[in-house]
Amino acid sequence: MTIMFGSATLLDRAHAFVWEKPLAELPFWQRSLFLAARIGWSVVRDLLGGALSLRAMSLVYTTLLSIVPALAIAFAVFRAFGFDSWIQALLADFLAPLGDQGVEITRQMMEFVQRVNVNVLGTIGFAFLLYTVISLINKVEAAFNSIWRVEANRSFARQFTEIVSMSVLGPILVLTVFGIMAGAVSNSFIGSLAEYEAVRYIIEQSSRLLPYAILIAAFGFIYVMIPNTRVHLGSAAVGATVAGIAWGAAGWTFATFVVKSAQYVAIYSAFATLVFFMIWLYAAWLILLGGCSIAFYYQNRAYLSPHAGVSLLTLRQLDRMSVQALLLVHEAFERGQTPWTEEALARRLHVPMEAMGEIASALCEGGLLTFATGTPSRFVPGRPADKTALTDIFSAVRARRYNRSVADDTLAHEPRVEAFFERLDEQEANLAEPVTIASLMAASETEPDRSLPASAAN
Repeated sequence: MTIMFGSATLLDRAHAFVWEKPLAELPFWQRSLFLAARIGWSVVRDLLGGALSLRAMSLVYTTLLSIVPALAIAFAVFRAFGFDSWIQALLADFLAPLGDQGVEITRQMMEFVQRVNVNVLGTIGFAFLLYTVISLINKVEAAFNSIWRVEANRSFARQFTEIVSMSVLGPILVLTVFGIMAGAVSNSFIGSLAEYEAVRYIIEQSSRLLPYAILIAAFGFIYVMIPNTRVHLGSAAVGATVAGIAWGAAGWTFATFVVKSAQYVAIYSAFATLVFFMIWLYAAWLILLGGCSIAFYYQNRAYLSPHAGVSLLTLRQLDRMSVQALLLVHEAFERGQTPWTEEALARRLHVPMEAMGEIASALCEGGLLTFATGTPSRFVPGRPADKTALTDIFSAVRARRYNRSVADDTLAHEPRVEAFFERLDEQEANLAEPVTIASLMAASETEPDRSLPASAAN
């Protein structure tokens, strides 16, 4: 009991040390350290909470189903460019931490890929393989959008074109860089400089760091492209750098301690290779999602909170903020201005991003808002301003807030109390029903009474 109490006290002290100091009052270097500590605290809290872990496990299962057809499609595409051997080298590098078992898995997978024949599979078999690839694409984007608190996914056509462009242009760019570097090294002037020990040392060390630099660049490219929102390059670079370092550390740890452990082989016997492969897949997806979470918190620091969970607004605050958000969206639409994003609305209304997400979801489900095409997702009105009454907004907010509430007919009903609340609902409806978004837009800021019915003004 004493140890548990001491551990809890130590954790509470660490929590207070990380979160209680106001960042604005600290010097730049201290502010950066505390910001990094808060981001790390939030990411670890998300990992322990299970959200990222469940996403990673789901992606492991989908990857096992889709990896062979995905490699077959990649081989078909890259064979046209003469880069089909690059896929095998990439797979071998990915499974390198598994040691000899990674080599065996690579060999077996390549045999499976070579046996994939559309004429033998038939229509149903090919459709199933294509479905597994599409499912992996959808789940990857859904996982990234969940981390970025984005409600809407891209259409399948946009997903497919972006994935294909990433899969084709990315490797071509990497191979081009390698070709330029190889040409530079083979240059007579560069070759003469390489004879000096200092220059040779720099080249050798650079060659060791180059794979990690390419990995970090690939992670950053993924973090920018996949989420259905605008990701700043600096945020993606921070998340990719941490993920790249974690990937290298995880690969070294896995190769050193897990694969060489005879106990696992003795326990799992013939299944040891499959178990190691699934564990490494899980670790890889967890690192990728963790880096994405770091990029999100670095860019959206309003989400950094000392406590887990969603920051909630009262029902009256939700009503007010929903009306204000819809008013801003309609005004931007009427004036031909750039539509609002969820992040911009949250900053303008001074509400937490979680609460803004709840408001946006309620208004979209009620048909009062919709998304414009493009990235990031921007809001446009779902119906005309003169057809949007405040009662519609209140109904949408309540439907979202109480969709899991207890059915009213199962509760006890006292006639005197029921009569009071019926009169209260009637008064609220009489006051709010005549007011629309159009009447609020027509009202001058100096004459707010013009948007109200006569009964309310009196």
